[in-house]
Amino acid sequence: MKLFAALAAVWMCSPAFAATEAYAEEASLPHAVAKGPEAPAPSTAPVGPSVALLTQRFTGATKDSDKTLALQQIAKTAPVSGQDISNLYDLFARFSDPYTRGAIMESLGRLGPGHPQLEPLFMTYLRQPEPDAQLFGVNGAFRLRARAALPLIREIAGRRFAARETTETNMGERNAWWTQYEALSVLAQWEGDKAYDLVSSKGLESAKVGAILGRYYWRQTLPRLKAWSASGELIATERAALAVSAQIDLADAKATRPGMIALLRDPKVDTEIRHNIALKVGLSSSDEEVEALVAEHDKTASPDEKLYWAAAIFVSRSQKAVPLLVRYARQTENETMRTGALAQLKDMLGDAEAQALIEPEKKK
Repeated sequence: MKLFAALAAVWMCSPAFAATEAYAEEASLPHAVAKGPEAPAPSTAPVGPSVALLTQRFTGATKDSDKTLALQQIAKTAPVSGQDISNLYDLFARFSDPYTRGAIMESLGRLGPGHPQLEPLFMTYLRQPEPDAQLFGVNGAFRLRARAALPLIREIAGRRFAARETTETNMGERNAWWTQYEALSVLAQWEGDKAYDLVSSKGLESAKVGAILGRYYWRQTLPRLKAWSASGELIATERAALAVSAQIDLADAKATRPGMIALLRDPKVDTEIRHNIALKVGLSSSDEEVEALVAEHDKTASPDEKLYWAAAIFVSRSQKAVPLLVRYARQTENETMRTGALAQLKDMLGDAEAQALIEPEKKK
C-alpha cells in the first residue's frame, strides 16, 4: 500500500526545515552549481594560499588526487582580490561538472558585503551575453549585496523561460534556464515580498519555480497547494509537489500550522501533498502539539487516514510519541512499519529500554 510506504519513509526522511536562511537547492542542478545561493557571511583574508594560486594549482595538476586537493582548498578559501575572482570565473567557464563548480561556488559563498572594489567585476559578468557569465555574476553580486546589480538580475529573472523543463532544451538553453532560475532564487532571498509577484508569475511558466515559492514564500503558497494539485494541469501539479517538498523556516511552519492541519484533515487533498504536510507539522510540533496529534490519530476511524497523523507524530521525535510508537511496534501487521517503529524507539531510548517496552506484549 502506498501509504504504508509513505509512512515507512518517515524513518529515512530528510529535514523539512532550513536551519538558517541558507537553503540547499535540489541536487538536480545538473551542471551549474551544487546548491543555491545562501545569505552571505563576512569574509576575511585567507591565511594560506590565495584563490588565484589554488586555481593555478588545479589547472596545472596532472594527478586526480592533486586536482581534488586543490578543489577542496578552493572551496575553503574566500576570494579577496580581483585576480581571485577572475581565476574563479575562468575555472567556472572551463569546467561544467558539478564537483568543480560546487567548489567554486563554495569559495564564492565566502564573500560578503564589505568588498565594494569587487562589485564592478560582477557587474561586468552580468552584462555578458553568455549564461555562464551571468550565472557567476548573479551569485557574486548577491554575496556582496551589490545593489547596483539588482536591475540586471531582475532583467535576467524576468525573461520568459525558453522551456518548461531543462530536459526540453539544448545545452545553451539549459544554461540560460538555470541562470534565470538562480536569478529568481536570489531575488526571493534578497528582496523578499517585493519579488513575490515576479517569482509567482514565473511559476506559471515552469513548475520548478515551485521549489522557490515553497521555500521563500510558504505563507503565500500553502493556501494554493490544494488548487494546484487538483487542477489536472501538468505544470500546476508539479509546482505543488515541488513547493510542498521544499525546506521551510520553522517560523513559517509555526505561523501556518492551522492551514497545514486543515490540509492534513482533508481527504480530497493529494496523498503526496498531505504526506509532506504531515512531515512539516510533525517537525514543527511542541510536546503539547504532539499530544494533540496523537488525539487526532486515535479518533480517526480510517486506517489509511491514521497514517498521516502517525507520520507527523513519529517524525517529531517527541517523547510524547513513544506510546504510539510502542503500539505500532507491538501491534501493526505491516512488517516494515513494525520494524521502523522499533528502530526509532531504540534510537530515541536505547536498545534495552525500547525492548523492555515492547517485551510484555510478546510474553502474552
